[in-house]
Amino acid sequence: MRNLYMLSSSRYRVILGVVFLLFIFISSCKKEQLNTTSGISISTDTLSFDTLFSTLGSTTRFFTLRNTTKQPIKISDIRLAGGSSSRYRINVDGDSGVLFKNVEIPAKDSLYVFVEVTVNPTAVNLPFLVEDSIQFITNGNLQQVQLQSYGQNGHFFNGDSIETNTVWNDDLPYIILNYLQIKSSATLTINKGCKVYFGNGAALLVEGNLNIAGTDTANRVTFRGVRLDKDVAGRSYDDFPGQYSGVFFLRGSSGNIEYLSMRNSLYGINVGNIKTSDDPNQNTAALQAMSIANAPNVTIKNSIIYNHAFYGLFGFLGKIYAENTLVYNCGRNVIGLYDGGQYEFQNCTFYARSSAYVSHAKDPLFYFNDYFKINDNAYVYADAAAVLFENCIVYGTLENEIVIDDITNNPLVIDTKFEHCVVKAKPPFSPSVFVNYKLDDPQFQDVFKNNFNLKPTSPCRSYSTAFFPANDIEGFSRTGAVTDCGAYLYR
Repeated sequence: MRNLYMLSSSRYRVILGVVFLLFIFISSCKKEQLNTTSGISISTDTLSFDTLFSTLGSTTRFFTLRNTTKQPIKISDIRLAGGSSSRYRINVDGDSGVLFKNVEIPAKDSLYVFVEVTVNPTAVNLPFLVEDSIQFITNGNLQQVQLQSYGQNGHFFNGDSIETNTVWNDDLPYIILNYLQIKSSATLTINKGCKVYFGNGAALLVEGNLNIAGTDTANRVTFRGVRLDKDVAGRSYDDFPGQYSGVFFLRGSSGNIEYLSMRNSLYGINVGNIKTSDDPNQNTAALQAMSIANAPNVTIKNSIIYNHAFYGLFGFLGKIYAENTLVYNCGRNVIGLYDGGQYEFQNCTFYARSSAYVSHAKDPLFYFNDYFKINDNAYVYADAAAVLFENCIVYGTLENEIVIDDITNNPLVIDTKFEHCVVKAKPPFSPSVFVNYKLDDPQFQDVFKNNFNLKPTSPCRSYSTAFFPANDIEGFSRTGAVTDCGAYLYR
């Protein structure tokens, strides 16, 4: 019996040993099976960048590598396929480089890979494709993410001056970084179809003459910010106001602007600025030397000016004539006229409301005064202060969109007239100011889609003087003894 028991025990131990070895073998096989697959999930197979101007870097984009297993995984090799000669730059887990070895991702955890790109200039005019890829090797398995972006060459200006007559044609985009100054001896003509991009804080300074020669709605000249991409939240930079400073006409300059589309600056089109210096006494002297005789003279026709952080049109003892022009949604004043000047607006549409990017809760759409306060004891008083709105729409979401600030210390009386206009204003109404007017909603097609065409029931229809431009902002012919007020003819 003892032998039988011993034999049985021995056999039992042998069987247990075999089962234990089999368990180890099966376990090792399962572990080996996991090791032969990557276990890595990549959030995208292609990372695309919007069109980038040559030599200007992109915004940072990223994707993630996720360990989908319950065990840590080591990626043996992460490499930028183009190596050090690539136009792309990558950052893995806080480190920059082109090759990363033995990068471990804990179980159920993720790793971020950040990517930037700078495009080299080429000889071509059209956008060109720049490609590369990032490759990952995990347990012998290859995965990759394609990188692609379009590059665009351009004419670049960085703190430059134009000193002789110059013409820009629509061959390549024009990119202004820092500033571009048109000297008093020069005229810059920007022909139809040209696109002008401004870098962060950039400005176009006009001491001489600026001619913008768009020809129709299909051949407008465009002024906008340089960013063509989106931010990390996927919002287009093209919707953001305040991307550059704006256009500044200095004392004694002139401008003739037709078919311009300008958006997303800080100060819009400024007419009447002075040169400033570090010496406050010189600045005070320049302010006191201002007069209507040295005011810049700017004509604006068939143009669209919108989405600026502070002003659409800013006058500083300047001269502006505008017709068939739409200006809307600016953070402070759509039209801000300071320290007087001489202004005339014919068949223009001006509108203001709050949006996702600008607030219209306090400052009126239109503000006009006849002084400038240097300090508590010193003022500059305008020697001319007159504005005429004829056949215009001046409307917004505030109770009163029209403020005229006539300082009593200035013997000059502001001459303001609204003739056959649809306005948003608060009584009392001076009969010398509001000659013919309507307080009705102009009934635009859709202000939330920036469609300022008129509805069939609009009070702006057949409401005008006998003086109006032959065509509207989009080139449609105005006929008859009267027309529709505003920039758009109903159709």
